[in-house]
Amino acid sequence: RVIGSIDFSATLKQGGERVFAPGMLAAANRGVLYVDEVNLLPAHLVDVLLDAAASGVNTVQREGLTISHPARFVLIGTMNPEEGDLRPQLLDRFGLMVDVTAPQDAAERSEVVRQRINFERDVTTFQQKWQDAERELANKISGAKDRLPNVSLSDELLLLISRICTQFQ
Repeated sequence: RVIGSIDFSATLKQGGERVFAPGMLAAANRGVLYVDEVNLLPAHLVDVLLDAAASGVNTVQREGLTISHPARFVLIGTMNPEEGDLRPQLLDRFGLMVDVTAPQDAAERSEVVRQRINFERDVTTFQQKWQDAERELANKISGAKDRLPNVSLSDELLLLISRICTQFQ
């Protein structure tokens, strides 16, 4: 499912002509690839992710068929560090790492649970409720990306940013 495979049903319908079924890397092209518990991925899948992330191409070889397709994506992953470490090569593919903790305030925590219950009861209504806010946020992000090439930072500011970042480690 990650890299792609032969679609046997479609192959039979095509009279034996092999038909490629794109995987998640193809679906994530020019978008986001989300991997839950990324630190628990088998080594061979980590190697595939690293290759695709580095080259921007995924090459699949199955049953005598070789297909290459674009695989440029932003990698987002979650993990529980208590369940194992992340390979350093894969860690380098993440531009940002955030520790997430559960809210300690009872009112805030109950609101999180309430929102989750609302989502599970009626996904469509929940999505519609947050649609405008998400669109506004997406527009802000897009605008920031457009302005980024015009941003310049002095050496002094870069040094200050680096000092602040190193204090968080």
